[in-house]
Amino acid sequence: MNHPFGAQLMTLPQIFENRLFTIPNYQRSYAWDDKQVQELLKDLDHLIDDGVAHRHYTGTLVLTRAAAADEGDYQVVDGQQRLTTLVTALRLLADQLPAADREGFSTLYLRRGPAGADRAVLRLNADTRQFFERVVLGNGLAADEPATLEAHHRLLKARGLIQTWIDARIAGGTSAAHLRTTFETELGFLVYAPAEDAETGIMFEVINNRGKPLSELEKVKNYLIYCCVKLNATTLRADIDQDWSQILRHLNVAKKTSPEDEGAFIRYCMVVFFRLNKTDSQNSYDELKELLALDASMKDAELKPAIVQKMTNFVIFMKSAALWFSRLYGQNHEGLSADLISVLEQIRGQDRQASIMPLFLSLVIRNKDLGPTLLHLLSLLEKLNFRVYMARNIVKRNDSGQGELYSFASSYYREKIIDLIAEQDRKIGRAIIEDDHQALEYKLVEFVMYYSPDAPFERSLTLESKGNDDFYKWSGLRYFLMSYEQKLQPKRSIQIDQITLARSEGKSGDYLSVEHRWAVKNRSGEGENNRIVDEFQKRRLGNFVLLELRLNIQGGNGSLEDKQECYVAGKGEEPPTNLQQVRRMFKDAITAKDEFADQGRRLKNYYLALNTRINDLAEDRLRGFALTRWSLEKYLGYKELKKRAETEDGNEE
Repeated sequence: MNHPFGAQLMTLPQIFENRLFTIPNYQRSYAWDDKQVQELLKDLDHLIDDGVAHRHYTGTLVLTRAAAADEGDYQVVDGQQRLTTLVTALRLLADQLPAADREGFSTLYLRRGPAGADRAVLRLNADTRQFFERVVLGNGLAADEPATLEAHHRLLKARGLIQTWIDARIAGGTSAAHLRTTFETELGFLVYAPAEDAETGIMFEVINNRGKPLSELEKVKNYLIYCCVKLNATTLRADIDQDWSQILRHLNVAKKTSPEDEGAFIRYCMVVFFRLNKTDSQNSYDELKELLALDASMKDAELKPAIVQKMTNFVIFMKSAALWFSRLYGQNHEGLSADLISVLEQIRGQDRQASIMPLFLSLVIRNKDLGPTLLHLLSLLEKLNFRVYMARNIVKRNDSGQGELYSFASSYYREKIIDLIAEQDRKIGRAIIEDDHQALEYKLVEFVMYYSPDAPFERSLTLESKGNDDFYKWSGLRYFLMSYEQKLQPKRSIQIDQITLARSEGKSGDYLSVEHRWAVKNRSGEGENNRIVDEFQKRRLGNFVLLELRLNIQGGNGSLEDKQECYVAGKGEEPPTNLQQVRRMFKDAITAKDEFADQGRRLKNYYLALNTRINDLAEDRLRGFALTRWSLEKYLGYKELKKRAETEDGNEE
């Protein structure tokens, strides 16, 4: 007999009896991290150890029936993360039960139906369903069904944490029967199952306003569904269900599914589509409610079509934006040209992107033909991001000028950015700004020339001899050296992941680390004790090189001669370096030694002088590379803006 849903706390057997559950595709995939799983297991520990026989409020489930669903078939619209975790735990607990009890237990919670037509009692959304059923509810091995999405990895990790917990409880003397009793009698849930879709939409809004820990993206989705119900927009409601599943899949491919990542994504979309400024974009959900003006449209039927169309267009925009997230961060490059992939990889390799992401979305969504205009402007955006936000000591705040870039993004998307160009700037040298593409190009060059003019940018590549600044602490160093390697080896594919991976994520062969050429133990020779000068040379840009971690480990703190044998010739079974900048480093050493050959080691502070000269050679080369690689010379307005800046500087003097 089915227990009716209501206000009382229900146990798992009461909830699962004669019912099947499906997580719809428009719901986010599994998103719990270690912290949430451990908190649930800690609650279970307290229930087991306290020995108090009463139901513990564990969470709320909101269920609904699909239009053509059989009786007892429910969709889970709230509480899916906790339910998925508990079903995983029940699957692992089943292995500990006596064989006589296992079949009934599995039929209730795991799989049900006649042979060949059975189904999982809890079905996840399309992205994770097969992985969940074959691997998580199977033997836990991903060999035949590899984990390809972030949600897959989270499910697998949750399974491992729960398995460890069950093993520890059993080893500690808790019987499987006691664990089952705890799950089945002491966990209590409030379950709501509105009879109609309209009631579900209203519940979404109530859930949001009660402060449940939903991401901004989830709140926006729930509010759009709520608006569909209120406006009787049934077609749009169905479209949102379908489109949202694609949005979530693309974000999953991009590995951007944390509440922070989802919040950033919806913020960027709101900036471009609704022209939100930097401050208002921090409250996307609240701003959307104001912008859609639902109350007004419900009172005035003539407003309804415009609101429905705006919602439709916004969901389509978000779907396109999510696709580009998957292309940028998830390397979903199918159908893209090699040149476009190259610039996407460059932007992905940069460690700061918050200020440019609305512009990125505006560019890629507006320029659907993916032609040379898009490539030209994306390349300029990469240069802007490096010169302004990544170069050392250029801006005092990471968000300097961000509001202006956000304005450019929304204006360009609406084909209105030409309106931001002053009349005297419409004519640039022999060229005339005729369209929005040229107008954006000019405004971006102007932006860079204001925040990171050529002279300060060049100075950012050199240390002052006094002070404690250190290029090793520069967050952009690995990207800078990776870009240099790409210049040295233009025909070789350099994998950006080699610098974006955390050291713990990559094997030594596919991780590139930053190496001090002049090792700590070999900074100076006998009698050379000028530690201030010595430390300065150690911190200079020329003292750093990108190196395979496997060789970095092999080389250790050895002398330059020892490292040359290890890096260039290989050591034992370890192959030599594949990086040209490492080989250039030793060429610099040979050049410097030849210059000092006549004076030999009789020269006072010989090692310091030698390494200073090697630094000079490397730094001159790296500085020259940077001024060419991130030059704005080929872009519209550069010469005129540079001349204007020089004139203004002269007038100030």
